[in-house]
Amino acid sequence: MHRINDSLRRYLWLFTVIIMSGCASGVSSEAPYLLEQDYLRMTDAELISYEQELSDELVNASRTDNRDVGIGIGFGSWGGNFGYGIHADKWLGGSGESDMVRELRVRREDVRNEMRRRKLLPE
Repeated sequence: MHRINDSLRRYLWLFTVIIMSGCASGVSSEAPYLLEQDYLRMTDAELISYEQELSDELVNASRTDNRDVGIGIGFGSWGGNFGYGIHADKWLGGSGESDMVRELRVRREDVRNEMRRRKLLPE
């Protein structure tokens, strides 16, 4: 019986790690770097490239951003018994969009407005 519990705990731990890694934010580590850039000082070619990088980052984040999923794990013991539980639910409230994704969207719109000002995009 003890051997079954150890095996079950290992599988539970592995399952938990897989689920938690799947719920990580979809925003890459490049997002803060993109937001630090001063687009007003960029050349036209740099600005066009920067806008594309922002768009690519937003597409990547929208494919993998899972902030609207909640995972709960509980462990307990009573008497000679051991118990565990896993709970997952989908959060229906809010936009499900992270603050970083919102900042990227705002920055992309600012960059596009600058591109329009420079006549790089149609009005």
